Amino acid sequence: MSEPVQRDAAPMVSVIMPAWNAMRYIHAAIDSVLSQSYRDLELIVINDGSSDGDYAALERIDPRVRVIEGPRGGVSRARNLGMEQARGRYLAFIDADDLWVPGKLKVQVDYLEAHPEVGIVFAEIHRWRPGPDGTWPDPSEHYPDEQALARTNPEWSGWMYTRILMGCTLGMITPLMRREVYRQAGGFDESMERGEDYDFWLRCSRHAHIQGFSSVMAIYRIHPASAMHRMIERNHLAELLERARERWGLSDPDGHRLPALHYRYRLGRAHFDHGYTHYWSGDPTVAAREFAQSLRRGCLVGRSAAFWVLSQVKRLRG
Repeated sequence: MSEPVQRDAAPMVSVIMPAWNAMRYIHAAIDSVLSQSYRDLELIVINDGSSDGDYAALERIDPRVRVIEGPRGGVSRARNLGMEQARGRYLAFIDADDLWVPGKLKVQVDYLEAHPEVGIVFAEIHRWRPGPDGTWPDPSEHYPDEQALARTNPEWSGWMYTRILMGCTLGMITPLMRREVYRQAGGFDESMERGEDYDFWLRCSRHAHIQGFSSVMAIYRIHPASAMHRMIERNHLAELLERARERWGLSDPDGHRLPALHYRYRLGRAHFDHGYTHYWSGDPTVAAREFAQSLRRGCLVGRSAAFWVLSQVKRLRG
């Protein structure tokens, strides 16, 4: 195995890791990056105002680790700071509580080096949940073998704006992208409360061919602090979809067009799902509003109407 690249050498890959009070999990995340067979990398840890440990000390783990300290500003600001400081030809992302699968980075770098027409590669993620006793099962049972790891998906290839619009297939912790795509698309929108990653990949998809792999390349840890567990009133997904349509329409850069009916259903489903979540675990007033929007778009008409009525009853009963 080659020796680690020294801190003063410009790396091929810059890995961006935002961290906020993540000391409980961060060492496992860091190890999953540094133990990659592809070693020409730097790992930039952005301490986003944490109060649970000495993040600067992480630099002593390996010369490839750099820590940027800053006040609490949110994950988008942290990622933007990391990308501004990155020196690599390629950019990758991992959160401080997640893991990369062994071999992930080499497969992706090799593919981009061999395919200059492709700007971004990505793969599947496995959602990792603790057992009933709170302990985490061994993630290695979800690691693909070397042959499976390198298997590309022909359906996730080329100009993918309309496919991403119909459902964001790019998990934040699997893509590897060329630096020039970031320069063209810009960074993460720091004003967004949620969906900033979806917005980012939609913008990137207007500037680059994308290639997906069929294999799992990252492990996403599901726990109470995960973003998907936090209830919010605004339907950020519906807002994002409408903003994308207004800005770029329903066509890929090569002219391939998404049928308007498909987009209408996608938007209606975004309203239905948001209403469904609020009906069971949130505000019935928000739920009723969202089911009404779903009905307007002809999405799941019977269920939307039934849940609109149930939401109104639930709201009136207080």
